[in-house]
Amino acid sequence: MRVLTARRESIAALSVVLLFALLAVLIGVAWFNNLPSLLRDISWLGIVAIGQAVVIISGEFDLSVGSVYAFVSMIFVMLLNADIGPLPALLLALLLAALIGYVNGILTWRLQLPSLLVTLGFLFVYRGLVEYVTGGYALVIPDEIRGSFWLQLLGGKSLGLHHAVPICAFILAAFTFVMARTRFGSHIYAVGGDATAALATGVPVGWVKIRAFMISAVLAGFAGIITASNLSSVSTTTATAMEFEAIAATIIGGCALLGGAGTVWGAFLGVATLLALKHGLILQGINIFAYQIVLGLALVGLVAIRGVFPKMFAPH
Repeated sequence: MRVLTARRESIAALSVVLLFALLAVLIGVAWFNNLPSLLRDISWLGIVAIGQAVVIISGEFDLSVGSVYAFVSMIFVMLLNADIGPLPALLLALLLAALIGYVNGILTWRLQLPSLLVTLGFLFVYRGLVEYVTGGYALVIPDEIRGSFWLQLLGGKSLGLHHAVPICAFILAAFTFVMARTRFGSHIYAVGGDATAALATGVPVGWVKIRAFMISAVLAGFAGIITASNLSSVSTTTATAMEFEAIAATIIGGCALLGGAGTVWGAFLGVATLLALKHGLILQGINIFAYQIVLGLALVGLVAIRGVFPKMFAPH
């Protein structure tokens, strides 16, 4: 229970509640009609942000998640078009995502390369591959398999609720438990707090960081597959700039930029805050580019406030 009531996460939760209430008052019925789409979008980005939070808490960054999201979903759709069944296509695409994360981790730990630069480089690589393969056109899932069990399980709806919502809720609950109650979660915090001290106490720092990158890539790829299953297509614009939204969400949700502090629950709250703001601006007819301006100002302001009042945002 402590992980849900920490000071940073409490502030983020209060912000979400107040923002949702304010938008409901300002927008009215249209806000409630938009909730299914909002919850779906929160779930897509939320899955990515959970993985991003694990990496940031471990003391690293993963700027490639948006491109991995698009690239893995493209591979998934290509496999479906090659008459490979939905389940084998899903497993092969997730295996590719795990390999991507493993490479990120190996290059960061074994070669001692900055994760910021490693993942920035792969951001361009995977995005370039998506643009090259698609040629600027959308890849579409064949009509005859759109109604298959696995595609409907991942991208369908039941009782007006997108399946992405309970899937994200399950992943959030699982990783909240893992980070708070397991040895691996303790290792993530230890490595992010002080890798040298963690290594001295027997923590396998390299393997912990590699697994963190693998988790991030697999969750990003899985979110992309869910999106492709829902939209029945993937294009060059899929998940554009998502990596920056994911990082912003983790910061807003209380993750420390230097690692060692934060929760996946807080990162999810950050996602809810960002996307509620985006949807609210759209519903009010405000230019969507205003969202980027507000997001940038909010991030700079939040970092400044944490610097001036560090005790207010202390983990406990």
